[in-house]
Amino acid sequence: LSSNVSNISQMAALAALTGDQTPALEMRKAFDARRKIITRGLNAIDGIECPQGSGAFYVYPDISGLLNREWAGLIPKTSLELADLILDQCEIAAVPGEAFGRSGYLRFSYALGESELREGMARLNNFFKS
Repeated sequence: LSSNVSNISQMAALAALTGDQTPALEMRKAFDARRKIITRGLNAIDGIECPQGSGAFYVYPDISGLLNREWAGLIPKTSLELADLILDQCEIAAVPGEAFGRSGYLRFSYALGESELREGMARLNNFFKS
């Protein structure tokens, strides 16, 4: 049995590392702007604490301040219940902290356009203000 390095993968990696970095820099700038939009939007909601990370394309805010409170006639006790409520009421998907071993947190992706992020933050803000 023999194993060999993938020549195609090596050439692709070389091109990615030594080629024009302009597209990568533009995407980094776009994701930084999106990260700021979602972090500001979530931190504007009483009961959410969202640190501004420095990588990835998602945030993982502490939403424990929203639990055990009434929202749309329901009282979510876990981040799973809150994620379901947000999906039903705001049409926004979030991964509950239970998927990562800890309730009280939600993971939101910001791998979408700025206008969609602003719309999502407005929906969440309006829902949790009511």
